[in-house]
Amino acid sequence: MKTHPPVRTTDRLAAITALLACPSCGGALQSVSDTSLRCAGCHRGYPVRATVPILLPESMPEPGIGTVSADDPVSRHPYSPAALEIIAKHHDGWVLDLGAGGKLQRWDNVIQVDIFRYPMTDVVATADRLPFRDNAFKAVISQAVFEHLQYPEWAAAEIRRVLQPGGVAKIDTAFLQPEHGYPHHFYNATETGLCHWFRDFEIRWSGVEAYQHPKWSLSWFLEVYLDRIGSIHGQVLSSASIAQVLQSLQRSSAGQAQESDMPILAAFDALPRHDVRTLAAGVSIEAVNPPKTTEALVHLGAPSAIPGNVDDQRKLIAAREDIKHLNEELATARERRLIALDRGNYLAQFYPDFDSLQHLGLRAWAQFRLASVLRILLPPGIWFRVRNKLKGNDVASRGDGSPLEVPFLSVVFDPQDPAALINAFFSLVRQTHSAWELVLIERPGQLPGVRRAWRDFSRLDQRVRILRVTGGQSSRLKQARSVARGDYLINLPEGGTLALDAIRAMVTMVQSRPETSSIVADFEHALDDTIQPMRCYNHPGSDAACGELIDVFSFTVHGLRGAMSGSSKGVPASPESSVAYIPKVLFRHAGKAKFITCQSQGV
Repeated sequence: MKTHPPVRTTDRLAAITALLACPSCGGALQSVSDTSLRCAGCHRGYPVRATVPILLPESMPEPGIGTVSADDPVSRHPYSPAALEIIAKHHDGWVLDLGAGGKLQRWDNVIQVDIFRYPMTDVVATADRLPFRDNAFKAVISQAVFEHLQYPEWAAAEIRRVLQPGGVAKIDTAFLQPEHGYPHHFYNATETGLCHWFRDFEIRWSGVEAYQHPKWSLSWFLEVYLDRIGSIHGQVLSSASIAQVLQSLQRSSAGQAQESDMPILAAFDALPRHDVRTLAAGVSIEAVNPPKTTEALVHLGAPSAIPGNVDDQRKLIAAREDIKHLNEELATARERRLIALDRGNYLAQFYPDFDSLQHLGLRAWAQFRLASVLRILLPPGIWFRVRNKLKGNDVASRGDGSPLEVPFLSVVFDPQDPAALINAFFSLVRQTHSAWELVLIERPGQLPGVRRAWRDFSRLDQRVRILRVTGGQSSRLKQARSVARGDYLINLPEGGTLALDAIRAMVTMVQSRPETSSIVADFEHALDDTIQPMRCYNHPGSDAACGELIDVFSFTVHGLRGAMSGSSKGVPASPESSVAYIPKVLFRHAGKAKFITCQSQGV
């Protein structure tokens, strides 16, 4: 059996389309064009990107292109010997690879499905709502996937639905493995737990494969541990024997640790706090039971409060997910509206040819004119304090209540388009945490509209600074870094904006993890403001990408002076510095993604 080159063809797409079904209603999918499919039942449309159908529930935004991170070796795993045997045995029929990840192997009869669009992905979908017709496959294989599923029992039920009677399912999942993968790692199942998920199948064998031997679990834990504790403590553990390590831990647990045990115990305790969860022996929660009203039980998903069968439960939870997604879209729309209003007011005041006042009512017109007069009469710093107070935005302050003198975040922006500059500026002005500065790069060749805008903004807000630079992009960014006053810095790409609570979320993260050297977060990308954005998971160690594979960028906030609390200028980050991941959309981007990267040279 040989693999095929990493290419996708329209012929293969046509063959796969015949197997597809709408994830919403189960109806047949029909090809409308090279870039679109439509359900014959509910008439919902689905995009096709680079011959890959994107068949996600309405409640789930498109995550974009996935990449394999350094901390995610599972996604790079080749097919196991057992999986290869199943593929070869069922060469005359279709085999589903559920959660194929970043494998660079392909067979004509294997359909690779994943939540991310990897180079070899055939269909983007979720495991709990497979977009395939009943009895479509002769076999299903899934390697290192079920630990990442929010609803593994639903996924097992979907596998049974799409699998032909007598078809074979081969499932590998985690038991003793560190927390890994993104965006989530939900479960580590025992053999009993895995069999319970697949209790509706005839289980002909369960157990531990050769590649799942405990030695590999031990190896993985040790490699991750030694990598995270640093070289000094790593040398202590590497030079100690297994017997010495066990004796030190046993004496410590009994409260009888000796002086000779201290280096070993110190090495184990050197694991950074944010990595403890990754390798923990267990996790715990403490929760408060809410009032036992019918509404509360339904909200919590209590089985007794959900009438009907599994399908009813599926519909109810799907409805909750739809509501959650709609609330997120509403919040995004509100943010866009606020920025649009600010942009319109700015253009109406500073550009006489732009008339936006005709669309305002009398009260709004009067408020706008009053604000315009106050803006002229008051100094810029006082004006923006009054403005933020009137709009309910808190002014960030130190513990004594005085305004922040040193910003938390320095935003470096190399403007090329006036509209992009205006959007970026007002996304900062609207922040719920005001500890920021905007460093605008002035260079030869900029458009007159860009120069006029940044001159206006520097007069309107004292947090805007103009930096005259020379040289190429690398030199410009290094000069910007040298003058930045913030504890953290980001090179904002053209078309990028910050979510309204982005800085507050970053400040909160750093306060809980002072050793943070860099911050990454999820972001949304759209070609323009008129289409639905894709959510991109910017996991640490990965280069999250949207669009085609060559158009790669990410939003990364780099530490300049260490922790916010207790740090000072010129103090380097501690040896235990780390990359912190905030699993929220903190940035948005509109336009092509190929021209700038946030992880820029010199930063």
